[in-house]
Amino acid sequence: MKVKALYLTLILVFVLSVLSGCGGAKKDTAVSSGNDTTDQASSDKKGEPYTVNFVYHAPKEGNQKEVNELVNKLTMKELNMKVNLIPLTWDSYQQKLSLMLASNEPIDISFVFTFDLPTYLSSGYIVDASKYSQYTEGIYKVLGDDAKTGYVGNIQAGFPMLNSRGAPSAFFVRKDIFDTLGYKASDFHVTTDDYSSFDQLTQLFAKVKEKYPDITPFDGYRTLGLNQVSYVDILGNNFGVLDNYGQTTKVTNWYESDQFKQFADLNREWFSKGYSSKDIVVDKTQGQAKMKAGKTFAFFASYGPNAEAAMKSQTGYDTVMIPVSEKLKSTTVVSGSMNAVMSTSRDKVKAFQFLNWAYNNAEFNDLLNWGVPGKDWVVNKDGFADYPDGVTAATVNYHEDFGFIYPNQYLMHPWAGNPKNIWDIYKQFSDDAIVSKAFGFNFDPTPVSDELTQLNTVLAKYETPISFGSVDPEENIAKLNSELKAAGLQKVIDEKQKQLDAWLAKQGK
Repeated sequence: MKVKALYLTLILVFVLSVLSGCGGAKKDTAVSSGNDTTDQASSDKKGEPYTVNFVYHAPKEGNQKEVNELVNKLTMKELNMKVNLIPLTWDSYQQKLSLMLASNEPIDISFVFTFDLPTYLSSGYIVDASKYSQYTEGIYKVLGDDAKTGYVGNIQAGFPMLNSRGAPSAFFVRKDIFDTLGYKASDFHVTTDDYSSFDQLTQLFAKVKEKYPDITPFDGYRTLGLNQVSYVDILGNNFGVLDNYGQTTKVTNWYESDQFKQFADLNREWFSKGYSSKDIVVDKTQGQAKMKAGKTFAFFASYGPNAEAAMKSQTGYDTVMIPVSEKLKSTTVVSGSMNAVMSTSRDKVKAFQFLNWAYNNAEFNDLLNWGVPGKDWVVNKDGFADYPDGVTAATVNYHEDFGFIYPNQYLMHPWAGNPKNIWDIYKQFSDDAIVSKAFGFNFDPTPVSDELTQLNTVLAKYETPISFGSVDPEENIAKLNSELKAAGLQKVIDEKQKQLDAWLAKQGK
């Protein structure tokens, strides 16, 4: 359940990052600072309770109305406020939120993906939370230093969700075939410290192809070279990174790195020998779905704690996880999605007060994720959230199971089937991650926004075929870098280095 959350977060970030940006009309100011005097006066008003318009992720239609009523009872009791829950799905988020903001609908709070921040900031839709810190002390206590990842330059654009940190990668393979071929998980130690260790995967895929000719050894829509976030600190985008898990402060070009070349060569070998699908470049179906269909032995994915249990629920197969990276905690990973107060809020003080409460109220987080107690879920005898008698996954009315994108996942009841100490496992998973030297730094892309548009166009042409090995790496990596440089890559790298150096100096590093 929770690994699915982390995995889908990363999928969403990468998928939506290639989609078009917000189309909202620009406003005169680069960022909204709010109006403390007006807001404070408003917050002191007596009479009709303020209604917070709260945009949240809800992938399934259900009885949001009944959930909303329960949330209102809770917030009236504790905050003397009402809440209007505004559910958006993954695929509708960008279009609908952009339209709502452009039409000046009174949105108070919305989840915002980090790759959308430049557009929302330049459009003046984001309120600088640092000016309202007296109302969000509870959030700072919950998030600790992770709250810093919400900054873009000197502006605090939002607050990351509290969930597991780190984004390691692995190959997940079908356990039945793996066992039949005589392998054990302990046979594999794959590390970028020794690229020859990746040959273990090549040999495994070769055996699968020989013994199971009807099954594709490797398929899916992600692979090593496309998952830079597991290996380098991408500093908000792929154009200028800190290699070696962010253990350097020199910004370099990932696409000229030996690591990118090694991954491309490896995938070229798999593609040429028929170990990966011939459609792997164009077919965007997730590896989990392909394995579930019975045609795929292995797929690549980012993962979190309790990964193999989550993959079984997604594929229907027991899997073995073969890790291929360390755990990296970077600003980009932690702040992939954030809660932000929008400039369209009629009372920003109330909005921040509500958000502060949302990060600290367990009942609210349970309601968002699991729905109506007694109807959509119950607390079973072991203390886990579970379906009530007579209710199943197929018949339940409201069941999101996307706790990672609500304010505080660790306050929720874990779902039945998880270990009793699941949140401790999550915290331990995060605690031993390698922390990037730039953790807390958030690149402001505004000075190079035109170059980034051109760079993304170049990348869309080359990155996927090179990474999956469908084209010759030597020739195409050279073309990719030539066109990236012509599109302004060095200017972006220089701007990143300048901002990073200033940030490091300010931190005393």
